[in-house]
Amino acid sequence: MISKANVSDLLSLYNIEKEVFLNDPFSMSKNSLKYHILKNDLFKIEVDGFVAGYILWLERKKYYRLYSLAISSKFQNRGLAKKLLEYSFENLKDKNFSLEVKVSNESAINLYKKFDFKINKNLEDYYENEDGYLMIKETF
Repeated sequence: MISKANVSDLLSLYNIEKEVFLNDPFSMSKNSLKYHILKNDLFKIEVDGFVAGYILWLERKKYYRLYSLAISSKFQNRGLAKKLLEYSFENLKDKNFSLEVKVSNESAINLYKKFDFKINKNLEDYYENEDGYLMIKETF
């Protein structure tokens, strides 16, 4: 089941964040996650009553920016990221989409390409010790 996250999900979301983005300088703090729950489009996916992952979108004037997508290791390889993306595109309308991804994250890049994201630009040293790609999905 996918729904908008609320503050009662904060601890579960934070635990996923710490697990998936361990030692990542871009990982969000608990306060940052709470802010995004209250101010942005943060959708959670539940499996058997457990929060298994989330997707966070930041709305801009002309597009949505995918800020973070994380699935707990206990629930990976079940198509949950795909479901979160499908849900997002059904519920966030009338805008284009963008994201940044590490060039080494081939599984994520391949997933995004399945949803018609195209590599728009190479972002030199975007991540610590690694380039990134700016990917764009134009819907109109």
